[in-house]
Amino acid sequence: MSVFGYIRLNTSIGTPDGLSFKQQTEKINQWAKEAKLEIKKIYRDKEGTSSSLELPKLAKLISQIEQGKVSVLVVARLDRLTRSIRLYNQMLELLAASSIRFVSLEEGIDTSKKSGKMAFNTMRIMGRWEAKAIPDRTREMIARKREIGERVGHAPFGYIYQRRKLVPSDPELQTVGLIREKRLEEEMSYHRIAKLLNSRRILSKRGRRWYAETVKTVCENPLYGTPISQQKTISRSRS
Repeated sequence: MSVFGYIRLNTSIGTPDGLSFKQQTEKINQWAKEAKLEIKKIYRDKEGTSSSLELPKLAKLISQIEQGKVSVLVVARLDRLTRSIRLYNQMLELLAASSIRFVSLEEGIDTSKKSGKMAFNTMRIMGRWEAKAIPDRTREMIARKREIGERVGHAPFGYIYQRRKLVPSDPELQTVGLIREKRLEEEMSYHRIAKLLNSRRILSKRGRRWYAETVKTVCENPLYGTPISQQKTISRSRS
């Protein structure tokens, strides 16, 4: 039986009582000792920023599960899995599909027991409901903010916020024009356009390099005019 543990620590928001790396490790090892099982490996992720959702060790654990190399997964507390609702739901579904015994110590969940199985299935149902409800709540919140003229998110490339309203940013709009011209008139690939912008040291909205996906966004966003793909379709239909 292959028993794995998983530990997550977010250093940017402080460590909850009893959930330091050492304490989580001790709890998992103590459970294994009492269950007379041997822990094969404990994966540990440390998040340095509250905005980061990158969990490389969890990704490795998921790979092990998908390869059928995990029989039991133990965590000190349920929220140590991940704080991403999307990834949390994916993990629950993966554990269920792989018939893995899942143990969350603080909540007393153990899917090898009837009560633990019921609790786990309830978590899956609630997770699915929450995942479906979030987009609706987000759309409602954005609509309310727009109704009262409050700014929503970051200003798109080519614009800035002034007194909570979008206004054009001429230097950036010139770059928008260049991107769309290269794509439409010269039929350059997104990758080549990104390479051109980077060679000219033209920065993206957040002061970063350009990539094919960010170039595609400019080409296809109706904010800047008819999407390039539609213009090409119209042009071909007329010829």
